[in-house]
Amino acid sequence: MRLARSLIAQTLAYFSEHEANALEMVRAHLMELVDAKPPLGQGQNLRSAHLLLGRYAPQFNQALQKTLADALSEELAVILPQQARPAKPNAADDALHGMSLSLIDVGEVERALLLDRVAQRFGARYESTLEPLTQRLSVLFGHESPSVHDNPFQPVVLLRAFIAAWELCEWDPEANNDLAQSLQPDSWLDLAPLYAELNATLLKAGVPAQRPLRVRQVVSAPAPLDSGAQGPTKSGFAPMESASPRHSGFAPVDSSAGSTWGALAPVGRTVAAHARQFLQRLGLGKQAGGQGTAGGYSDGDAAARPMMETASPALMGFLGGLQADASAAESHQWTGVQAPAGANVLRQMREHEEIRGAPELDRGTVDALAEVFDYVFADRAIPTQMKVIIGRLQIPVLKAAMIDRDFFLSDKHPARRLVDSLAGASVAWTPAKGEHDPLYVRIEHTVQRVLTEFEDDLSLFVDLLQEFTEFLFETEQQARARVEPVAQKERQGESLDQALAHVDDVVHARIQVLSADAPLAAFLLPFLTNPWRQVMARAWMDEATRDRGFAQTLATMEQLIWSVQPKTTSEDRRQLVAILPEMVRQLNLGLDNIDWNGKPRADFTRRLITTHTLAIRLTQPMPLDSGSAALEEREGKAAMQQLDARRAATQFIKEDAFGIQVQNLQRGMWFDVSLEAGTQIRCRLSWVSPMRTRLLFTNRDGYDAFVRSEREVADMLRAGAMRLLDHEAIVGRAIEKIMVAEELAMAD
Repeated sequence: MRLARSLIAQTLAYFSEHEANALEMVRAHLMELVDAKPPLGQGQNLRSAHLLLGRYAPQFNQALQKTLADALSEELAVILPQQARPAKPNAADDALHGMSLSLIDVGEVERALLLDRVAQRFGARYESTLEPLTQRLSVLFGHESPSVHDNPFQPVVLLRAFIAAWELCEWDPEANNDLAQSLQPDSWLDLAPLYAELNATLLKAGVPAQRPLRVRQVVSAPAPLDSGAQGPTKSGFAPMESASPRHSGFAPVDSSAGSTWGALAPVGRTVAAHARQFLQRLGLGKQAGGQGTAGGYSDGDAAARPMMETASPALMGFLGGLQADASAAESHQWTGVQAPAGANVLRQMREHEEIRGAPELDRGTVDALAEVFDYVFADRAIPTQMKVIIGRLQIPVLKAAMIDRDFFLSDKHPARRLVDSLAGASVAWTPAKGEHDPLYVRIEHTVQRVLTEFEDDLSLFVDLLQEFTEFLFETEQQARARVEPVAQKERQGESLDQALAHVDDVVHARIQVLSADAPLAAFLLPFLTNPWRQVMARAWMDEATRDRGFAQTLATMEQLIWSVQPKTTSEDRRQLVAILPEMVRQLNLGLDNIDWNGKPRADFTRRLITTHTLAIRLTQPMPLDSGSAALEEREGKAAMQQLDARRAATQFIKEDAFGIQVQNLQRGMWFDVSLEAGTQIRCRLSWVSPMRTRLLFTNRDGYDAFVRSEREVADMLRAGAMRLLDHEAIVGRAIEKIMVAEELAMAD
């Protein structure tokens, strides 16, 4: 998954790098089609697309980055459904669920067919570079035979993202189909270099072009946990009264400082083995053919699941009484640094007669959910006060899990989704915010409503989740409004940095080709690598006049370099006299634009005039005062060292685990960061620049912003000054760790 997401980031960077040229090619082709005099309606649509793509190119390119990222992630989720986070279904998907195919929008079907036809042109064009990439991706994803459907970067996906970006901008929906029909390989982004780069990345990572032959080991089925059991009970589960001695305790799977599971106490884990066996018998970790899976049974495998009895009425009544007591009690106030002792009431109530006498299926549910809440209480990302509040959900969530046993098998279970959402949002709260903070109040209010209103209708969880999601959306919109001005400033700064880096390469290349017979005057080095560098970068940034303006700055630089070289012939001196007025005018215009004034400019101008005067009057250069010459030589060498240092700093970040991790960071992830000795803050990644050179971090409300480059973030992660918090749904993480712990225990 890390490698696949790295390829996605590489693709986004490629599109961002070539976005301006690609749009110009599309617009030029649109005008060619208009000149061919198509039907009136089609011609109007093509003109509209040409005009809008030119006038609002930055908005379209920004939309394209979003739709492209979404499209590639969705493709990856289809190819690797058990590993990639499933894409959120849209309203159209919900509306079509369970309905007749005849109700599907015919226009959407026709558009899909149109894009498929257009993509065939691109497929034929790039077959030679696309096929090797597809083969390696099939090997990477573990598929037996290569298929173009294993390639999330196939042309149809990229073209679909392009049209989706147009639709996202909501400019002219009538032009959608004509714009899609106009796309041609010769007038769009060249995909051959992209496919070659992606294939090279896979090759560098050691992914072979063909799937290696493997010998599959036959593993016998695991023996029952309790060999002395008398067989399954009527519920379909063998008794689980006692655990194996080797499982009576618990050894942490991950003892690293940042590990949630490693933070769990190694005592009080006597039900761990029971919980794992219960989950295995539910179907978690099994699939057809005996192969393991973390996802349990899919909806299509419903017939293969064990028969699920309804929960014991007596037990449900007992739990209802406990819930009523919890609802009547005031929320526990906790200010300590550790979770309150005995917070896991599910583990405590296991010894009650009502639980001991319950059916095996119900006892297994109690044990498994106790393990899940142990993981919640051990998660260091969740503040202690929030653990106390979320912990009050244990009894109603247990009831919900008994009503619908899919709690452990499906991340769409209503109660599970609410727990995931509350736990995930609680990471954004800090004790400094206090208990009157809107997020704290909303979470506490949501939990209290569950305690007071839930009986046996799971739709309450759906309603509360929707309300909580709307609350999060509103606060997120407010935070984005605060972040946007900072992001806009950083976006402009990134554009300037990219332009300066480009100019550094141009100036460096020009200096390198100077001959020993005509070297660059030492006093020009600081000027070309600093103030004139700024002038050239500004000209490069102005896309509207880039071709003419940047070319002019290059020509002025060439004239300046030539003008200070010795003039040994009368023809050279006449030519110098001829070019000086316009060259000086261009120099002054450029330097005025960057406000380079004061003594540095006066000193440079005086030195330049002196050099030109002597070049016109003398046939040989006049030697400088030894002190002045030495000073200029030192300043020139220092300027070249600075230029080399800047160029070196633009190289790729170190390709270790931290470098790869940074390349896969996404907006919305949370971190604990040490900015100063002894102080730690919690912040989230609120914005990533288009070229990923700047990452903007803020608090939950969009304040206290600070910016770091990918290289700086990688260094902070490497040094332990920054720690990424787990961002996956907490119930799924807990279940996965439960199952992994079992596998490691069996391996031991």
